[in-house]
Amino acid sequence: MNVASRALVGDTIPAPAPMRVLPFNSPLRAIPGIDRVSRSRIYPRGAVVFHEGNIARGVYVLSSGRVKVSISSADGKKLIIRIAKAGDVLGLYAGLTGRPFEATAEMVEGGRVDFISRTDLLNLMGRQQSFSADLVEMFSRQFSEFVDNTRMLLLSGSALEKLARLIVRWGRDFGERTSEGLRVQVLLTQEEIAQIIGASRETVTRLFSALKRDKIIRVKRDALWIRDSDALASLAQLAP
Repeated sequence: MNVASRALVGDTIPAPAPMRVLPFNSPLRAIPGIDRVSRSRIYPRGAVVFHEGNIARGVYVLSSGRVKVSISSADGKKLIIRIAKAGDVLGLYAGLTGRPFEATAEMVEGGRVDFISRTDLLNLMGRQQSFSADLVEMFSRQFSEFVDNTRMLLLSGSALEKLARLIVRWGRDFGERTSEGLRVQVLLTQEEIAQIIGASRETVTRLFSALKRDKIIRVKRDALWIRDSDALASLAQLAP
């Protein structure tokens, strides 16, 4: 197996590497000694960090890049439940309990991922009782993201409303202010966007065309500009 092939095989503990500091916005950074036990690895776009159903041996912190977290049905249908950004903890529940991963994490943008083994993490947490509140906050944040995604899928009235909600969320999480509007780098294909909102690729293509025609968004290559935030919020059934 060559190096490129090995990079795409997930669920492996990264080889020891020089110690690096976790992202400033990672809640795990608050644990004294966490940087001494973390192991860094650079993953290319498309690499799988861990697979749904495989036993977890620790937790992962996304230090740079973005990751899509997805679940699959028995018949092979895939649903993307979140896009993780730098600082996010991946596989938290499974990593702490030693249970199988509930989802698959795949890089949609190359970046650095830090691995902390379950044994090391529990040992450090045992010495730092005050971290329990931060842990509860992490679980709460991830549950809130799950609820938001479920609400978008099950309670939104149409595919257009779901797509508008998704773009609003991307603008909030990843947006960059420019003279042309809020710029969002789009790293997903239309097929993957369809997997997020539970629609067909053809529907997503048609809806993007309508939003561009109405000058609500502008799309060029892998970037999207939100040109009319109020109109987008109205389509998403959100207060502007």
